[in-house]
Amino acid sequence: MKASDYASVLEALHNESALATHLAQQEVLTGPSAEFCQVADCDMPIPEERRQAIPGVQRCALCQTRRERSKA
Repeated sequence: MKASDYASVLEALHNESALATHLAQQEVLTGPSAEFCQVADCDMPIPEERRQAIPGVQRCALCQTRRERSKA
């Protein structure tokens, strides 16, 4: 197998994994959006614009940013 073929296989596997992760995260965001952040000790209101833009949103922008940074 050529190096370029091997690289193509690795790229395809990576893309499939990334897509599966994305779809799994999207499944979590189903149902109604919360009016207030669901993170303990936050309870900040989630603006209507955010609730419309992200169906099923459960966190305010600040808490979501903190969550994403902690995963990085």
